[in-house]
Amino acid sequence: MPSYQPWYHGNITRSKAEDLLSKAARDGSFLIRDSESIQGAYALCVLYQNCVYTYRILPNEDKKLSVQASEGVPIRFFDLLPELVDAYYSPNMGLVTHLQYSVQREEEVDEDPGQNLHSICNNIKQNECLSYKMYCGCFSVLQLVKSQKMHTKLVIVVETEKEKVLRKEFVFDDTKKREGFCQLLQQMKNKHSEKPEPDMITVFVGTWNMGNAGPPHNISSWFQCKGQGKTQDDTTDHIPHDFYVIGTQEDPLGEREWADTVKNYTFPNMQVAMHTLWNIRIVVLAKPEHENRISHIFSDSVKTGIANTLGNKGAVGVSFMFNGTSFGFVNSHLTSGSEKKLRRNQNYTTILRFLNLGDKKLNPFDITHRFTHLFWLGDLNYRVEFPSTQYQELLSKDQLNMERNDGKVFLHFDEEEITFAPTYRFERYTRDKYAYTKAKATGTKYNLPSWCDRVLRKSYPLVHVVCQAYGCTNDIMTSDHSPVFASFEIGVASQFVSKQDPNSAPQGGIQIMNCKATLLTKSKTKFFIEYHSSFLESICILLVFKVELLWRQVIIHSLFCLFFKLTPIISDPEYLLDQHIVICVKSTDCDESYGEGCIALRAAQFCYTEFQVTLTHHGEKTGTLTGGIQLHTSEGKPTEKLYGEFGNQLRTYFTNCFLPQPRPPPQGPPLSPRIHVCNLQTSR
Repeated sequence: MPSYQPWYHGNITRSKAEDLLSKAARDGSFLIRDSESIQGAYALCVLYQNCVYTYRILPNEDKKLSVQASEGVPIRFFDLLPELVDAYYSPNMGLVTHLQYSVQREEEVDEDPGQNLHSICNNIKQNECLSYKMYCGCFSVLQLVKSQKMHTKLVIVVETEKEKVLRKEFVFDDTKKREGFCQLLQQMKNKHSEKPEPDMITVFVGTWNMGNAGPPHNISSWFQCKGQGKTQDDTTDHIPHDFYVIGTQEDPLGEREWADTVKNYTFPNMQVAMHTLWNIRIVVLAKPEHENRISHIFSDSVKTGIANTLGNKGAVGVSFMFNGTSFGFVNSHLTSGSEKKLRRNQNYTTILRFLNLGDKKLNPFDITHRFTHLFWLGDLNYRVEFPSTQYQELLSKDQLNMERNDGKVFLHFDEEEITFAPTYRFERYTRDKYAYTKAKATGTKYNLPSWCDRVLRKSYPLVHVVCQAYGCTNDIMTSDHSPVFASFEIGVASQFVSKQDPNSAPQGGIQIMNCKATLLTKSKTKFFIEYHSSFLESICILLVFKVELLWRQVIIHSLFCLFFKLTPIISDPEYLLDQHIVICVKSTDCDESYGEGCIALRAAQFCYTEFQVTLTHHGEKTGTLTGGIQLHTSEGKPTEKLYGEFGNQLRTYFTNCFLPQPRPPPQGPPLSPRIHVCNLQTSR
């Protein structure tokens, strides 16, 4: 990290750097930011003829710095960034133009330094096991552990009749053979097991700012979704959820004490994960019967307190796989204060960029693209901007809804309709009166009743998810916040068992045609597209050499591809229809993402279909991706899953995202001469 320099902007986003350079509007304007793709590297951004050119600044083994680019810049080494910058003020150094005008960094607004600080932080172990329990004659197979670093390696953990646990390692010729062997064991498990794999689960999500006070004697109403808003019927009181995800802020209890407390109210459950950052905590509990369906558990935290170094504000997160469905949960406590709306937006962006959860193969993507379902809960601290006591009038001026409508935060997240009273700021030990003033070291603060405590969700397209409850309790009054609850019914994919012999089944594929990405950027670079999915053995990369420049308010780069084929590990339709492809458009100069999106293979279930996907990066809309998709599978009919309103959701998705009249796939050669296709093996 360099010492303070006016041209060094730290970890600002690429789009923010482009905005600052556009405002400068002079050739030779420049700034340096941290690289988004390589830790310890930098990006030199230079404005020339209304375009932003980005050059990588990479350290070598001796920590000397050099400027590099795909077009080839003469290599010169420097000990420090200021030396490098001074050198490139000289003309003819290989850049599009020499450096002339440094763009000053903007001052960040820090939150109130007078807030109380608390310190406790424990990390949990990361478990990357894909767990099964199968009974095979005289021994039981406890786990199949698929190596993520070596895709052909499998570890089998078995328990013998004498209760002795053994581990055996196997290395297969390729990933498909490993997958086929796992399918065989899974079929044996299904044959001898009386418990079918679930197609549907329920998830409780709760958030509560405890106000640095211990809980009352009874908090059962929270976990039973009782109180105000959309609540559950009394008949469900004794029906446990499959998962309980509990987020707290200003939590004064120790981890064990709080875990024991919530377990008393959530039926017999096992602890999947717990993570704490100061007084921000997340706990995930699950039914014991799901133990061998849960794998790839990760947890992480991000500080967003003063100068992003203190953990009194920030986020904790947990992610895991449930059979074939990935889940992410983020509990955040954002900056307080009615006037700190912009700072809260900055907190959100920081958490998106730096919270490290989920599949390591998806590092180019922020967490909103890494999971089948991502739930974001917590004391988000957005207030209302309207002096009224009528809740409907207050809700129309809710800061969070207004910022979401403007596309500034929580882009493409969903929230159930709010039909409950503001959850903050109550006088403690009553829910009949709000406290409008708060004495602080910086003076008296005025607080309108606000919906600070929220639960939002973002899911991949064409998946089944229904909110069954969303509200707050009436009878838990130890804090100035009321606990908020939400309950969801979610369709899940099983650990797939093919009905066919994996060695003899005909191979299918996914064809992507007429692909075009339109990006909102001023960067002058070449691009490539990465396709990621769990059904692919490796990352598939499409290098694109044709670039159109359209002069408007921004330069729009269009990427074309006539025909591109992805080959899945398994071509059974029952498997493929539950899968998704996440797409990333990246720069060849700096390997940084310019936009990410997702396509559901279920959309191409019937025929060739055209799609339009919104591209985003770090929570901002960055463009669109259009094209056509055709799914070719081996013979077989998928098992029908009855999800109630799922058929209506499917029709709505087609109406909103797909063109009304599908056209046949275009005729032409298998690959356009303008593109080059290659596969890169991934490692984790």
